[in-house]
Amino acid sequence: MKFPRLFEPCHIGKLELSNRVVIPPMTSSFPEKGLVTDQMVDFYVERARGGASLFIVEDAMVDAPIGCHLPRDLWINDDRCLAGLSRLAKAIKDEGCKAFSTLSHGGRVSGKVMDGYMRATEGLMAVAPSAIALPLTGFVVPRELTIDEIQEIEDKFADAAERSKKAGFDGINLHCTHLYLIEQFLSLLSNKREDAYGGSFDGRLRFLLEIVRKCKQRVGDDFPMICRISGEETADGGLTIEDAREIARRLEAAGVHGISVSIASSPIFINPSHFIISPGSPCRVLQTSSPMRSPRGCLVHLAAAVKEAVSIPVMAANRIVTPEQAEQILEEGKADIIHIGRGVIADPEWPKKAREGREKEIRYCIGCLECHRVVEERPLACAVNSACGREREFAITPAAKAKSVFIAGGGLAGMEAARVAAVRGHKVRLYEKDKLGGQVNLAVIPPGKEEMKLAIDFGVTELNRLGIQIIGKELTPEIVRQEKPDVVIVAIGAHPILPEIRGVKNKNVITAWQALQGASIKGRVVVIGGGQVGAETAEYLANKGYQVTIVEMLEELATDAIHSIRDFLLLSLEGLGVSTWTRTTVEEITEMGVTVTRKGQRDSIEADTVVLAVGHEPNRDLAKELDKLGVEFQVVGDCTQVGKVVDAIESGFRAGLAI
Repeated sequence: MKFPRLFEPCHIGKLELSNRVVIPPMTSSFPEKGLVTDQMVDFYVERARGGASLFIVEDAMVDAPIGCHLPRDLWINDDRCLAGLSRLAKAIKDEGCKAFSTLSHGGRVSGKVMDGYMRATEGLMAVAPSAIALPLTGFVVPRELTIDEIQEIEDKFADAAERSKKAGFDGINLHCTHLYLIEQFLSLLSNKREDAYGGSFDGRLRFLLEIVRKCKQRVGDDFPMICRISGEETADGGLTIEDAREIARRLEAAGVHGISVSIASSPIFINPSHFIISPGSPCRVLQTSSPMRSPRGCLVHLAAAVKEAVSIPVMAANRIVTPEQAEQILEEGKADIIHIGRGVIADPEWPKKAREGREKEIRYCIGCLECHRVVEERPLACAVNSACGREREFAITPAAKAKSVFIAGGGLAGMEAARVAAVRGHKVRLYEKDKLGGQVNLAVIPPGKEEMKLAIDFGVTELNRLGIQIIGKELTPEIVRQEKPDVVIVAIGAHPILPEIRGVKNKNVITAWQALQGASIKGRVVVIGGGQVGAETAEYLANKGYQVTIVEMLEELATDAIHSIRDFLLLSLEGLGVSTWTRTTVEEITEMGVTVTRKGQRDSIEADTVVLAVGHEPNRDLAKELDKLGVEFQVVGDCTQVGKVVDAIESGFRAGLAI
């Protein structure tokens, strides 16, 4: 076996696991009114059959709705939840995978105002150890819990533990991190109490230890119980790794059977020591769900430190991307179990492929955080796996009749269309005159974007594995006329937009694409356009030592980026000294720079090079010619509407499915 440590058995308490790959809890927003849905079961079953030994189900709220993190959380606060939970546990276990529930309460995190209303709590005031709001925009000051109320919540955790056992789960996971209620009691940042549940370390630990004790009274000492804790809080005065080690020791002494190590972080709630900016390097940061710009295995050092303090199994998580990386962590003794979460969102068969030595066929997570849009009240989705959360709708079935399919363009949309069509039995030929991967070959160039190459690598591997013929030239109308394919899929991308600005064709003007491709750049740089592409291009140039200014018509930069990625991109721009002019319109480009209008006033910005990043427009040239020929065709990717990786891959998937 290529990864012997990863696929050897292990134990959590007396429960034997078939291997050391465990899927951690991941919010899906698939439940309806707190109850399990068909969509949710389909998502879990697809991954349970993928070869992991244990699936830890997403957070279930022990006190709903007041303790909900999001409006579409899973509930476990009432016996009416039992039928759905039992169905989910059985569905997971029927696939040969063990199942744990996760017991959680949001505390002050529940108090986010959305559209003038606390949607998660259905209008109820959030509660917490102390009346201190989460220091992020939109969160209310919670109501401080009384001792009687604290003990009632402890009992609700115990009720939920008993309900988990009745539902058929193999164990429970207590959620003690990610800034939720249990951690709020543990941390001096959120717990200012002076009674038995605050003050000293022992006082702040009391709530968690009482929950453990009461749960054990209900389910027995041998019923497997793990706790997910923070290795640290990335804020001054927050929990430290030494605190985490001591918490783990106390939990082991209390009879907990395993520790999962994560981190409590937020873009604003952050210690400068966790935020590194230096010329020539991407901005690095530790985060609960770390983006692609964070190093792989960025939290493993925390798990390793906790493991030194206890003898029970310790689980490592976050940006563990490949089986090779997971195996190395185990071999080096830094953890006992590996959490693969986003990895199985991207490829449900990640464990199975690794065990069978097919790791090159794994569709790896690229760390884009498309899945993190659940915090924006969107159901879980994946940029590289269009079937995520739509397993029935996007099931790939054999075609009724095999057809000859020509694909113009080898970007992500074209490669995905080719893959799906070939899997369904069609004979596929892909034409690409340049490099497979299309515009993503440029997207990987800015700091911290290297992981996007994984999406290209998967596409190329699949084209070769499926025996798809790749023609290294452009698909022309003449070729179509001669070869007469049954269907053509047009995936030739988009063109950069040249805005109607005086001087836009001056010699000192280049596009963002040209800047990333290594075009000659002199002196001071102005980037026109502050969307994600413009902001990332500016970061790239600033890292190379150029003095960069961004000019943007809107009030804010990079509003089209995923919020977590945007937060750190903006921090990086600030740290690199990039100047930003928002609510500013460019009137003219000259040899000396740009003339702008801001707040009704005319001004100028000196520049030696001007970079255009104002968007792209679909390339519809081939589609127009095919329409004249009367050929059956589909248009996918940026050819139809300029979008992101998630849009390109989904459009390609749908096209391959529709033939």
